[in-house]
Amino acid sequence: MKTVKLFRGSTMVFLVFVVLLYTGCNKRYVYEVQTQEIYQTASQKQTLKTTTQFVSIAYSDLYNTSITNDQLNKLDIAYQSLGDKKIIEDMIIKNFLQQANSLIPSNTVMRSDIPAFVQNAYLRFYNRKPNEFEAWKVKDMIEKNVDITPKMIYYSLMTSDEYRYY
Repeated sequence: MKTVKLFRGSTMVFLVFVVLLYTGCNKRYVYEVQTQEIYQTASQKQTLKTTTQFVSIAYSDLYNTSITNDQLNKLDIAYQSLGDKKIIEDMIIKNFLQQANSLIPSNTVMRSDIPAFVQNAYLRFYNRKPNEFEAWKVKDMIEKNVDITPKMIYYSLMTSDEYRYY
């Protein structure tokens, strides 16, 4: 009888020891997130946006909010009804830019820091930083022509071929 109890007791001690050993030897993994730039170059954009993607992305880029389903359906019907897609895209973008609640910086804000304006515009509409030539060219164009407004820059970026792709 004593040997059975001794065997059970030593078995319990052994099991506790194994459990402690097992839990103490487990590796702990630490996952870290490193910041990484994910901006694409224009040449990497291969997928054409659908009509609803184009309209909803353009809306959210200018208003920083989602378009309603009713508005999206109306614009999609107009988009589908015309044969020349570039014309309706042009009309949609012009309409969005003319609205008072669109988030377009003032001319004063644009001219106070032109390099930052250009960088932010490229990030906003193309999801990438401008290359050196693009940054220089747009900055130079704004500096040399006082008639250029932020709406004009936004219009040119949003009606470009690159904006149609992601």
